[in-house]
Amino acid sequence: MKSRHESAPNIVTYNCLIDGFCKAGEIERAHELLDQMYKEGVMPNVITLNTLVDGMCKHGRINSAMDFLNEMQQKGLKTNAITYTILISAFCNANNIDKAMALFDEMLKTGCSPDVIVYYCLISSLSQAGRVDDASSMASMMKKVGFGRKNRLEKATMKNRLEKAYEMLKDLEEAGVKLDSVTYNTLISYFSETGDFRTAHTLMRRMVKEGLVPTVVTYGTLIHAYCLVGNLDEAMKIFTDMSSASRDGPYTDEADG
Repeated sequence: MKSRHESAPNIVTYNCLIDGFCKAGEIERAHELLDQMYKEGVMPNVITLNTLVDGMCKHGRINSAMDFLNEMQQKGLKTNAITYTILISAFCNANNIDKAMALFDEMLKTGCSPDVIVYYCLISSLSQAGRVDDASSMASMMKKVGFGRKNRLEKATMKNRLEKAYEMLKDLEEAGVKLDSVTYNTLISYFSETGDFRTAHTLMRRMVKEGLVPTVVTYGTLIHAYCLVGNLDEAMKIFTDMSSASRDGPYTDEADG
């Protein structure tokens, strides 16, 4: 049987919750979770940084986002292309094209490659500011770099996942196969991501009854899925259950979602 510390919150779990609170505009709650991370010895990563910066920018706190970024950089946390994309887009939307261009130059100097979003934002903002020559130069640069269109089959794939999950569960039950933690986690992931939280919770309870201890992957799957549908209360409830389980024992929640 796995030790209880395996169900303790980790960076993935914290990032999911921080993302949920940022999307809900509860920036202070998100920062409280960041403080809790440090207290628990969980070090934030660039995903944590980008999530908070994005949340602050989208809720009109661009200058605070820059201050936070500088603070995190002083602590040794490095930025990436996504960090710059978030900030450049925010400053373009705020009609501060000079700051956006300064960040674009900094982005190139650090070796981060701008994506098509960055180019479109800058071209649009430069044009609106009457800087037609600069906009034209940016368009030429974008064309020179080249951006291929990607096939996006995610929606079609998701439609089939729930049906496949039911088929998998039915086949395993009919074959009398005893499920292990990996199989349970896979099924819980399928049902959670397709919105069937009732079945996901049922599988989690069955998992515990069979003597298997839910891991951070199990909890994280549910937390992430609840955050995606905006159910932060349930996400926090699962998070609390996970924290308690790491100290006192395995999951015992009877909620069906």
